[in-house]
Amino acid sequence: MEIAPGVHSVPLDIGGFMGFFAPNVYLLLGERRALIDSGWADEMSRNARLEYLKAQGASTLAYIVITHAHDDHMGGAEGLKKATGGKVVVHRCDAESGRRYLGSKEVDVMVEDGDVLDLGGLELEVIHTPGHSPGHICIYLRPQRILFSGDQIPGMGTTAIAPPHGDMVQYVESLRKLLLWDIQMICPGHGPVIKEPQRKINELIQHRLEREEQVLSGIERGMGTIDELVGEIYPELDERLIPSARGQVLAHLVKLEHEGRVSQFEEGRYARR
Repeated sequence: MEIAPGVHSVPLDIGGFMGFFAPNVYLLLGERRALIDSGWADEMSRNARLEYLKAQGASTLAYIVITHAHDDHMGGAEGLKKATGGKVVVHRCDAESGRRYLGSKEVDVMVEDGDVLDLGGLELEVIHTPGHSPGHICIYLRPQRILFSGDQIPGMGTTAIAPPHGDMVQYVESLRKLLLWDIQMICPGHGPVIKEPQRKINELIQHRLEREEQVLSGIERGMGTIDELVGEIYPELDERLIPSARGQVLAHLVKLEHEGRVSQFEEGRYARR
């Protein structure tokens, strides 16, 4: 599963519905080795990752770099750290929430925007991209110009933004920030590799703007609650995805309220300003 020189996708198949993708974990092989994200905490996932590392001669790691402190990306960090010795790396803004995945221990390395981890022949630059979580980061691999995007840019579909920890204003700003980077390929946290980075990022920005207009249009036509807007925007949605859809609508409403374009005139009901 080598997808570029020194870059491996560490595969894991899971069951699911609606085409959900397992969290991607990536192995980087410089003079020193690192993982990008750790996947789930369950024994099957952990053992599958460790078997792949062993097959690549990478049983010891320098770092386990976490894009954000959510179960499917950081859940396996403690087990993989114990097995490989890798230092767990998290952005400062996600470090506190990340402690629950490390047995309440502190993370080993807290990073900020612009920090660089040197693997010897490979350099990992930290890009702070808040929105999905306060401390979400993308990792830019030099010199290959590969971006490991976590949940900022999925291989298929869109990213869930769930207030209060998710922030739609920050998410869209982070997407625009990434347009400034010279990216050749995106390795997402879920789904297939992205070969047209600029096009994908612009599509995600446009999707959010279009969804925002749907929210505003619904409000103008008298659908002022989250549930009314979900029913209007997602009329045939699988019921298992309704909580996520409610979160997306709320995230857009919070953004629009922040921008002064809508307001709550009574509890849970919105109107245009």
